[in-house]
Amino acid sequence: MEKHRRLVCGATQIIGLLVFIYMLYIQSYGLDHIKFCFGKWNATMQEVDVEDNLLPSLKSLIGDNDLPKLETTGFACDSTVHSVVCVASNPVKINLKTLEIYMPTRLNSTSLKEEEKNVQVRPYAWDQFDLLKNITPVNFLYEPPQTQAKHCDYNHTIPAIVFSSGGFVGNLFHEFDEIIIPLFITSHIFNSQVQFVITDYNPIFVEKFKHILSSLSHYNMLNVSSNTSIHCFPAIIVGLKFHSYLSINYSEVPMGNSIINFRKFLTTTYGLKPTNVSYITSTTPVLILVSRRKTRLFSNEDEIVDMMEELGFEVIVVRSNKKMSNLEKFAKHVSTCSVLVGAHGAGLTNMFFLPPGAVVVQVVPLGLEWPSTVYFGEPAVQMGLHYLDYKIGPDESSLIDLYPRDGPVISDPLSVFAKGYYIGKETYLDKQNIRVDVKRFKDTLVEALRLLGHSIPLST
Repeated sequence: MEKHRRLVCGATQIIGLLVFIYMLYIQSYGLDHIKFCFGKWNATMQEVDVEDNLLPSLKSLIGDNDLPKLETTGFACDSTVHSVVCVASNPVKINLKTLEIYMPTRLNSTSLKEEEKNVQVRPYAWDQFDLLKNITPVNFLYEPPQTQAKHCDYNHTIPAIVFSSGGFVGNLFHEFDEIIIPLFITSHIFNSQVQFVITDYNPIFVEKFKHILSSLSHYNMLNVSSNTSIHCFPAIIVGLKFHSYLSINYSEVPMGNSIINFRKFLTTTYGLKPTNVSYITSTTPVLILVSRRKTRLFSNEDEIVDMMEELGFEVIVVRSNKKMSNLEKFAKHVSTCSVLVGAHGAGLTNMFFLPPGAVVVQVVPLGLEWPSTVYFGEPAVQMGLHYLDYKIGPDESSLIDLYPRDGPVISDPLSVFAKGYYIGKETYLDKQNIRVDVKRFKDTLVEALRLLGHSIPLST
């Protein structure tokens, strides 16, 4: 009898453990446990209720011109200069192997225009420089009522957002500009009750931004490269909203958000102290100098550091991309600093982690005034930071050793970019290094000290 009791207790414990694992799995993927057990999918009253609750959020992603179409057909796309976002507000099925999304139509299929029967989206938020040709397309297909419905392997009770982790991944500026900020814009309205479906899956990107991804969605993401099942969702969004470079515009769809809110989100996600730079207790302001190793590097970096230290800064030179790639650790480091200095480039994106009121100093290489201002200067001010730029002269650029002073490369950079982006990129981004006029640059850093409220050494 005792042996029998032990067997029963052991079996009960095993069953309890299996149930626990099962429920944890179901919850992690936002699955309906009843439909998960019993298979094929048909619209139910419960799904209609979910759709009705989601509808305001889904509608907020579509502009006024296309909103009537979403309300009438359950499907619409919002197109801007840089990106396309398509929303299906009806229950859908997505085949992760083919990246085909099947939608039930509220209209008779014969009333649909041919171009409406198959809509293709490449879910990346920056349509520039032939970039999208490397992004795997996702296809929306209407499933006519008379066709046999495709079954679902998994049924979810939350909406999905499909986006690519391809593109310019590996460059911090582009990772934030085209994926992280657009993902925040698109997903925050769902209060983490949304599932991410990632195409062109990049495991390094996912690991790097795991804290952000898990904060924006409380569910395990679906990697289409390792999952070939058919999944059913009450609604789906394909693509991410892009407003502007490293920016969120309050008046653009979905309205009501700002880059300040995004900064607060980062502060919470990485456990940073939301303290204004004026409350940092150190009497010596800490300055981070982003040191580039391949191009747009400072050829007289040691002289620059000596000058900064003479002004009273504690200078930390960051030379390793590996060091900056550990975002959790590096974000905490940057959040204790007062000044971030660097030549135009991705390293300046770390200004997101500076405390409010800190100073960003961008050294602007020859020919790069426009991207320096638009990509970093304007966003820095919107973030609540002070921004200073130092525009180098021809004699501070290594290009003066390669091209005549009165030639177009030195005297008319716009004419070089007019020949094509890649020609301009090769000349000004890839081939240019910087030898800063330390005496002239010193004035910019004195202004940074003034903005921080620090006294200027008498020796200056």
